[in-house]
Amino acid sequence: MGIKSYSFMDVSISRLQLLRHTPMPVCEHALQLSAFFLLLASLLTACVTDRNDVNSDNLPDASTDWSRDILHTSLNIDLQTMTGIADLVLSGSLLSSAASFEIGDLTITSIVSNGDQLKFNVTQGQLDVGIPLSAEPQTITIEYYFNLHDNFDGILASGVTFTWPYHCGNIFPCKSQPAEGSGFELVVNGIPDGEISIHPELITADAPSYMLAWAVGEYDYSMLGVTANGTEVGVYYFPDEEESALNGTRYLRDVFDWFEQTYGQYPFGEKVASVSVRWPAGGFGGLEHHPFWHIAGESLNDPVVHAHEASHGWFGNGVRIGCWEDFVLSEGIASYLAARALNEVAGEEYGNQIWVSYENKLDLLQNSDENKIAWPEGCNEIDILEDGLYGAAPYMKGAFFFKHLEYKLGKDVLDRLLRDFFIMNSGHAVNMQMLITAIKEGSTYDPTVCAQSWLRMESVVEANACIY
Repeated sequence: MGIKSYSFMDVSISRLQLLRHTPMPVCEHALQLSAFFLLLASLLTACVTDRNDVNSDNLPDASTDWSRDILHTSLNIDLQTMTGIADLVLSGSLLSSAASFEIGDLTITSIVSNGDQLKFNVTQGQLDVGIPLSAEPQTITIEYYFNLHDNFDGILASGVTFTWPYHCGNIFPCKSQPAEGSGFELVVNGIPDGEISIHPELITADAPSYMLAWAVGEYDYSMLGVTANGTEVGVYYFPDEEESALNGTRYLRDVFDWFEQTYGQYPFGEKVASVSVRWPAGGFGGLEHHPFWHIAGESLNDPVVHAHEASHGWFGNGVRIGCWEDFVLSEGIASYLAARALNEVAGEEYGNQIWVSYENKLDLLQNSDENKIAWPEGCNEIDILEDGLYGAAPYMKGAFFFKHLEYKLGKDVLDRLLRDFFIMNSGHAVNMQMLITAIKEGSTYDPTVCAQSWLRMESVVEANACIY
């Protein structure tokens, strides 16, 4: 997720200006109806932003509670009518009669649970709901209208969703904090004739809200092979992209197989694929929407981008970060694993070329005015975009820190430690300190000093003790 002139493995966008583009025909039907539904939504908003007047003395008033856990999210999206239905399974509580969600610019029309219309209130993108006390999990059904977006912040007119880092609320009621994990189900209706929607129907493992996505278009598909564990690996692309798609994914089956054999069973299904997407101007790289991660058409030809996004099935999504400050545990390790996997399956010469490119990016960072701290202090005390963490530092400094661990521990020991960490924490939120502690306790090496040097200092490490 690089910015400005940097080219990283995840999407690169400018956070300094709003990007505009001409809507593409993929969502033509939705655009034709948008004026009507926007008018309808505005009328509905006036009626439903406060439903604490629901006529039932037995139901609690809406109030705020961000601690209520979302156990499962089931979505039914209609692109033609621009409506959504979200069934949210919430943890039970005998202490709290409330639940709160991010809803961006959604227009909420109804919230029902067990046949009762629940009381709710909407204020500045926040939805508060009154939830009856219950020790058992409860399902609430939220009906709403959504809008199209053009700034990497929701459902784009090109037929693809973009929610990272905290725009899931423009698509469905959610919590965007990275530690929040949920299972997902997704149905997408209202797809234009001749097009398909590429999305997971069911995700049983807990995953961050930004992982869920879809892409609609006139796609072709090529199966690249099946791994030893039985996972089908493929690529979706537009008809004029076949050559670049197949070139960029020429190692992907073997890379994915190497990840499975080295770090453990993939948690998000039996079929995976890279999916070409058309982002607004300024977007390139990819996003980790497992099991069908998105790759910008401009980056479709690059095997490193595909490998990077695939690796997030283990770190970033499979094991998700607990705080935005732990971003390096997602992107630094993914940058390392992309280079490492391609070195294993494509050869040492190819791997060396990747590390040379990383060194060049690190040099660019150090000679820029960008943030150079890869692992800041605190937990969710920063805005990952506005405070500059979304940049080269966590990607490149993180990659070289893990390269240093490889140098000190050896590949076999590092692989064992990462595998154990993944198996122990898959489906859970963790922080970078937990991994450092696991390495210290599982080996003869304490990486604390070099972690501080590589990740929490602006300068590039020069001490021999922390070389790679």
